[in-house]
Amino acid sequence: MSGCLLLAAAVGPTAAATNLPGLAWGDYPPNLPVFFLEAQGPLSREQKTPGQVRCLPPQPQAGADTNLPAVVRIHGATSSGYPKKSFALTLDNPAGWMGLPPRRHWVLNAAYIDRSLMRHKLAYDLFRSLAAPQTPRHAAGSRFVEVYFNGGYHGVHLLMERVDGQLLGLRPFNSNELHHACLYKAVDHAADFGRAGNAGFEQREPEPERLAYWPPLQELTRFVSSAPREKFFDPQAGVESLLDLDNAIDFHLLVLVTGNRDGITKNYLVARDAPASDTAPRPRFFFVPWDYDGTFGRDWNASRVGVEFWLTNHLFERLRQNPEYRARFAARWRHCRDGPFSAKSIQGMMEANARTLGEAAGRNFQRWPLNRGPYPDRLTFEEDLAQMRTWIEARLQWLDREIERWAKR
Repeated sequence: MSGCLLLAAAVGPTAAATNLPGLAWGDYPPNLPVFFLEAQGPLSREQKTPGQVRCLPPQPQAGADTNLPAVVRIHGATSSGYPKKSFALTLDNPAGWMGLPPRRHWVLNAAYIDRSLMRHKLAYDLFRSLAAPQTPRHAAGSRFVEVYFNGGYHGVHLLMERVDGQLLGLRPFNSNELHHACLYKAVDHAADFGRAGNAGFEQREPEPERLAYWPPLQELTRFVSSAPREKFFDPQAGVESLLDLDNAIDFHLLVLVTGNRDGITKNYLVARDAPASDTAPRPRFFFVPWDYDGTFGRDWNASRVGVEFWLTNHLFERLRQNPEYRARFAARWRHCRDGPFSAKSIQGMMEANARTLGEAAGRNFQRWPLNRGPYPDRLTFEEDLAQMRTWIEARLQWLDREIERWAKR
């Protein structure tokens, strides 16, 4: 099924509390797809609740008002405490929207702390743009939508694919096999590869209820944290036998370009596919980005940051001890600077997102005013976007100098 259809649950203010002047349905011509969520009970980060929603495209289409069964919970950690909630949705049956492939699992990200409303989308689209034939760069596909929540206007959200085995193309779990595809999320700063074990990580695949499966991650963290230098860089049995270094370089570059200070020792995922057979060579681990609202000149709490700072963890510090790796890293940087990492390219993505958001951005901030909430300043959408344009140009120039400096050490 495709189009713009969904059934989900929601909890929040009543329609009377959120139908501000000009924001009731029918008061304006929408320029984004609109989701109508209705709750059938309370929900939280842990509690999933059934309910219903329908989603309409900006231009009415035949069959676009069908309801689909699903359950929903509040999505996010720190962000779950903000007034504007994000939601994780699980459909009874797969459905797709706005060109995204059919899936059962979706996220409606509120981007409450992000005045531009686009930082997640910018980062994920940027990482995906680094892909080449046979070398995918997996990140959530996404689309901007507006949400009505229990009958009241709830603002702009980013509809996002969930990062799971389906998105990453991992082999489905088979209990009869010895080795399995695996996916782990770094949830706190212990996930810096500085110690053996799985501290700081949550298992996402296989589903923990079906099988606790930590040995692959434990092997990786044990090797990265404690292997002697000679073994770490061994051409045959070293770190590159366990980890896709080209993917790791691109992931590190994304963290650096976006300035994701909260995304190098936590807030990322690592995954590894299952081998084709029990005797086949094991695939290597690769990184998947996640949680980029505190980027492009802002920290996790939306406070401003400068442009001159390096971001690293134990893995990347060990890697850059090697002159060959430093040269490889710098060569990839120079290559990307002529394309996806040019200021013109990234600023063009910002402008395209701003055009897509259009008048919906103004409605969002009418619903969530600038003078309320835990914001460190009172920037408008346009002011934040202007700061992002200036910040990314200066950030790229600083990285040019810094990467060349340590590549020559």
